[in-house]
Amino acid sequence: MASGRSSRNHHWWPVGLQSYWTDRFGYVSWIGPGGCIEKKRSVNRKIGFKIHGHTIFRGTDWESNFEYEFDIDNEVHKIISALQGMTPLGRTPKEFFALIKMLGKKDRSLHDMCKFYHLEEQLHRGLLLFLYSLLIRSPGSRSRYEGYPEMIGLPPDEEVGKGNMVQNYRIAKKLCMSGLISNQYFVLMHSPLKKFIFGDGSLDWLTGNLVANRINGRALLPLTPHLCVYFCTPMAMRSTPNCASISVPPWMVEWVNGITQIYSKEKLFFLGKPPQISDAFRRNQFLEHAEQKDALIDMLDEAIGNKRSRNHFFGLNANLY
Repeated sequence: MASGRSSRNHHWWPVGLQSYWTDRFGYVSWIGPGGCIEKKRSVNRKIGFKIHGHTIFRGTDWESNFEYEFDIDNEVHKIISALQGMTPLGRTPKEFFALIKMLGKKDRSLHDMCKFYHLEEQLHRGLLLFLYSLLIRSPGSRSRYEGYPEMIGLPPDEEVGKGNMVQNYRIAKKLCMSGLISNQYFVLMHSPLKKFIFGDGSLDWLTGNLVANRINGRALLPLTPHLCVYFCTPMAMRSTPNCASISVPPWMVEWVNGITQIYSKEKLFFLGKPPQISDAFRRNQFLEHAEQKDALIDMLDEAIGNKRSRNHFFGLNANLY
């Protein structure tokens, strides 16, 4: 949860969210680009934070703290519980047999494998703001914000980065809490078997459009080892539903994890078996796609009704890296 002004340890990975990644002994584990595995007790609140990460120092005795802005952290468990309750197709006997029957059809699509819901307004706005909060304060975004002075020949600046961070988050917060929420869609990816990983960077084709004061783009964020959220803003969609829930196979989880490794630099958090490190993560840089294109994203767009190649979902061309 957001700890307010009294603490100088400002979390970019909310403590409440870390609880879902804690093993039965109370530890959260992560692996670095060199293959070194570390772990700490989550109860000590010394994971996923930066000292004075949300305090802007102005070169004098004056400073400003914006840690309180991330009060959406207090809603973590409520949001996760609501998403977990939106179960994918196949969790009831009737749905299970219908799903088995569907698997025998050659012309099935990813859309056919989804169960659809409508997020009520409060949950919709809260989830969207929570996704923005994770993206904007991540080390990956912080690095990008600090590098803006390089555009005019100046060195990276940590305080400039904090200023950009809080400016973007305040825009996002206003849009999420009181702006229009039409043409926004969530895909909930549930994985009962293979686990997702979480890194210090994420696929973020969303926050860059805040400069135009609008919510537009795509983002892919693992929230728990068994739940990943994809968010997008379709050009056109019906008013309801606005959420698709699907149980994803292990190879799709592996694909998501590969994308997470591209966008991460120093830490990959995991529960259970450590992930196999990719060449991208070994480079120890915040990398990204050369273009905002990925076949997995195409598949997820299919879940909301966009027509995509069906071969991808059922095993062909599934290995991106």
